[in-house]
Amino acid sequence: MPNWLPIWAGRKPDDGVDFTFTEATTEFPRADAVLALWGVIPGGGDLSQNARLAKRAVDVAIACGADKLIHCSSSAVYGPGQMLSETSSLLPSNAYGEAKVAMEEVALQSLGANEISPKSSILRLSNVVGADSLFGSIERGGQLALDRFADGESPKRSYVTPRIVWTAVEAVLNEQSTPNVLNVAASAPVAMHNLLEAANHPFDWVDAPESAIAEVSLDVSELQRLTPTDLRVTATQMIEEWRAVRKALA
Repeated sequence: MPNWLPIWAGRKPDDGVDFTFTEATTEFPRADAVLALWGVIPGGGDLSQNARLAKRAVDVAIACGADKLIHCSSSAVYGPGQMLSETSSLLPSNAYGEAKVAMEEVALQSLGANEISPKSSILRLSNVVGADSLFGSIERGGQLALDRFADGESPKRSYVTPRIVWTAVEAVLNEQSTPNVLNVAASAPVAMHNLLEAANHPFDWVDAPESAIAEVSLDVSELQRLTPTDLRVTATQMIEEWRAVRKALA
């Protein structure tokens, strides 16, 4: 990100970590902004800790003297729906979504709490390329079964790539009037069978049950307003970026 010098922090020493801290740490480096990438995901522990981590992120930002704080949330706060905007009702359909709603409430409570509180912005990320259940199935290998709806399509979901995430982070960092919440996704949802075909991964069609949801998507017009990019990413480009990131981390 031009004009920004990241200081990567972690809870244990590792490659790429510039600063290590624990619960007892009180001395932090000076920073203009803090990006809180931490969080508890489904199957990763106590989901209620997400709210506690949001409060901890506020404490860290204050200790760093930061003016801005960016929290990472999830589109799971909305529940199922199409073209959901930042003003859509929050109707989470699972425990993870409920935990992220609680996390957001803690983050937003810090707004104007006192004169040293940072300006918090919440990024509501859609399905992250490489990190959702579909990509988990691809990595495990084997033939997959994919729902097919009456129109011949598979489920469509909004996805976000690492590149778009950093585009959103840069937009918030460089924006004078930062948004309280911001949807982060590619400009159009992608059909899952297109992702599997782009990855050359075998799958079988099955008739979609009545409970299956054909589309879950986000309206990203606000992010498009803040960035010069059009946020268009094809299924093939998503697979290419996923493979490039895996190779870089190998």
